Amino acid sequence: MADFLKGLPVYNKSNFSRFHADSVCKASNRRPSVYLPTREYPSEQKRRQEERPRAGGGGGRELSATP
Repeated sequence: MADFLKGLPVYNKSNFSRFHADSVCKASNRRPSVYLPTREYPSEQKRRQEERPRAGGGGGRELSATP
């Protein structure tokens, strides 16, 4: 590590006393924070279910009369 620091404009070992090469990889082991909403808001647009007549008139409910 000392060879890397020699090429820098200012070389002072005390500036890098807290740096540890092993600790750099530990940050990637953490799970990323995820936003979890604390409250659910209902949609402004409400769905309505209503029966609409199907094409063919009967809606498929009529029984065919066969002799």
